[in-house]
Amino acid sequence: MNSLSISLPALRSFDAAARTGSFKDAASELGVSPTAVSHQIRTLEEQLGVALFVRQIRKTVLTREGSRLAGATSRGFREIYDALEEMRDVSSRLTIATTPAFAALWLVPRLADFEAKHPATSVHIETSTQMLDLERDRRIDVAIRYGTGEYPGLETFSFAEETFGAFANPEWLQAGTRIEDAILIETRWRSRSLMPVGWNDWLGAHRLDPAKFTRRRSFDQEQHSLQAALAGQGLVLASSLLAGDMLKRGWLEEYRREKRIPGLSYTAVSRVGQSERQKVRQFLAWLKEEADG
Repeated sequence: MNSLSISLPALRSFDAAARTGSFKDAASELGVSPTAVSHQIRTLEEQLGVALFVRQIRKTVLTREGSRLAGATSRGFREIYDALEEMRDVSSRLTIATTPAFAALWLVPRLADFEAKHPATSVHIETSTQMLDLERDRRIDVAIRYGTGEYPGLETFSFAEETFGAFANPEWLQAGTRIEDAILIETRWRSRSLMPVGWNDWLGAHRLDPAKFTRRRSFDQEQHSLQAALAGQGLVLASSLLAGDMLKRGWLEEYRREKRIPGLSYTAVSRVGQSERQKVRQFLAWLKEEADG
């Protein structure tokens, strides 16, 4: 048959379904209905005269022919995306994905410096607490993640090691409130895989019994926890990196700074080959310079 008669939308639907293993997830990625994806793939199978999927109740499984085609469409679409990105590289747009807390407390306050040094580059920030799939969301040039620094299949650039300390505003500390009477403020961790650090860790490191400290307050975003401390509501256990600007300005001071709790690292991750692009390379170099302070 004439391969030109195969529609590009049908191949896109097939490629998305093969990667996600689900017509529903493929539909979500493509912005169409699962029925539309199913129809496109059914039409493709009829044109090719072979079954590409074994349809099961909760998932779809590629046949041998489907696996062969999936390898080809994956390579083909990746080459198209890479070519488009190379052409887009002449544009000024640089899209960074990170968490709301890192964006608000560290990255955004520094962006003016980056843009002053690289006026041809326009930075766009997207925030999410979810782990993004950079192969699927190719709008993102760089994602900044907190974790172990190990991200298989991606280029990685670790630029800062994390520690956690106890902080309060100066007036609160000058009031001489005993730590036993203080409200202990912290952030609720969404992922247990990130070695969550909490007040029990800090208290244990200072040879204090956590059971004696019952006045606790928690938030789901670190910027909210720090705002509570700025307002004089108590002691906050927080990232020393994200609290750094508040410490420099004298808005917060550290309580018992002799011992901090070690955390993991901040890493900039990108698709393979991205770091060779000028605007990404410039951003990574600036990121390291700022983190080293």
